[in-house]
Amino acid sequence: MFRASFRPLLALALAVLCLTLLLHTSQSAATPAGAGPDQTATIHVNTGGQPTPIDGRVLGSNLPAWLNPTRLADNEFRTRSAALGAPIMRIPGGSWSNYYDWLACERFGAGIDPNAVCYWPWAARPTDFLNFLRATGIEGMYTINQNGTAKEAAALVAFFNGSVNDDRVIGVDVRGRDWGRVSDWARLRRDNGNLQPLPIRYWEIGNEIYGGTPDSGTDCVPWGWEQVWTCDGSEYVYGIGSGTNRKEGYLEFRSAMRAVDPTILVGAVGVPFQAEWTNWGNEVIAAAGDVMDFYVIHQYAYFTPPGSYAEALAQPHGIWADMMADVEQAFDQYAGGRRVPVAITEHNLFSVQEQDSGDWMSRAVNALFMADTLGQMLQQGFAMGNQWDLAHGEGGDPPGYGLMQAGSYFRSPQYYVFPLWARFGAQMLPVTNSAPAGTTLSVYAGRLNPGVLTLLAINKTGTNQPATIYLDGAPAVSGGSAYVVQAGSLDATAVTYNGLSNPAGDLSNAPPFAITNPGNPLAYTFPPYSVTLLQLVVPTNCAYCVHLPLLVR
Repeated sequence: MFRASFRPLLALALAVLCLTLLLHTSQSAATPAGAGPDQTATIHVNTGGQPTPIDGRVLGSNLPAWLNPTRLADNEFRTRSAALGAPIMRIPGGSWSNYYDWLACERFGAGIDPNAVCYWPWAARPTDFLNFLRATGIEGMYTINQNGTAKEAAALVAFFNGSVNDDRVIGVDVRGRDWGRVSDWARLRRDNGNLQPLPIRYWEIGNEIYGGTPDSGTDCVPWGWEQVWTCDGSEYVYGIGSGTNRKEGYLEFRSAMRAVDPTILVGAVGVPFQAEWTNWGNEVIAAAGDVMDFYVIHQYAYFTPPGSYAEALAQPHGIWADMMADVEQAFDQYAGGRRVPVAITEHNLFSVQEQDSGDWMSRAVNALFMADTLGQMLQQGFAMGNQWDLAHGEGGDPPGYGLMQAGSYFRSPQYYVFPLWARFGAQMLPVTNSAPAGTTLSVYAGRLNPGVLTLLAINKTGTNQPATIYLDGAPAVSGGSAYVVQAGSLDATAVTYNGLSNPAGDLSNAPPFAITNPGNPLAYTFPPYSVTLLQLVVPTNCAYCVHLPLLVR
């Protein structure tokens, strides 16, 4: 959806529906998920089972250009961004990507020709993003402006990835504009303060192209929001028109960009369920499924508030498995069964911040929701995730979408679940749990390294949840730590991280709690409305230990 400061109006019919639902939910939204009497959950971790490698890039976020150069250069903002543990940031920002003229913005308005415009001269430039990424050690992912040209995109690849000594020709685009050589744009990067490249490996072509405004082109719907030139999946891939009126498609962009750097991966825009949006996903997969490098989906749980917090907390269970199955079925049918990585480059509790009338995204309910969402994405094999967004800058004081409030850098409840998942490890282990995962306690088991097993648990109730944890096939636990994010209620707008309500920017003054009663089985009580990561130390000279490459953070 359009998540910038000049969002178009939504359709009247949707607005009426929204109002009706908001009136209905205003009384039920504040009701926490129901909590039953204390019953001990039985959890079995199969330490000798087949481990599933997971991709830490699922823990990414979005860094929009409207946060401006001042914020991106702020030391505290950078410190808190790095402490998040997110390994990748998507830039330059949702729907803005479809307007963002990278060169005009980089050169403070001086584009490739007089018609090239930077609509937001105050916003972050590519150099500002580059400086932020270099300072924080976070990897970048870039959403290309498909309203531009393939050669224009190739020049941007040269800016980030190219060498100042690379004199290969990029050439003249379909609009007659000469994009020179790779070295031209690498030298621009150098002249603006970055001698060495900071290569961006992941790129996607356009943002939510299927959601074009009604006058954008083929198959566009009355309530569309994106300024694009088609809403037809085949046209998106192959392009339309000829001569100077040519609108280049995904295949042309990918070819031109990879000519500059053949190591990059270029994603195609998709949808959660392939028949939606006038069959967009099936069309894209049929046209590009044999060549695309990864498939992009945006998934927001709700447009308007659900009936209760309990409903929201149960939502992650099922939807992610269904989504992956639908994508794979489409690739089976239209791309010969090929499998490509699936990236969720935007996700959160609500698709439109203005519809979050109760500020759910700024409350503890979203921390628990986000923790389970990340767990399900990892469990179902998604290759990348980018929460929307790191900080937003709209809607007043509540962070809303943002992991941080854009002015004070206050960390919202959802922020704190990312550092826990970042300490989980690079593989999941089979686990069973006697407690209902949707309503009471959901758990995920993993291995941080050969000597440390992990268990991440989400207590969705207002009471303590005792558990007996069996590490089947492992020797006794010799020690361990517990990282705990806890709220006083699901309504809470602040949480504690390892007992502190406002830890240091780098979280260094909030160490985990020591586990004082190690053993196998392990008795542990998960506090109310909490997300807990247990790191359990076990001997390494054992038959069950499986050595896989660890995720580097």
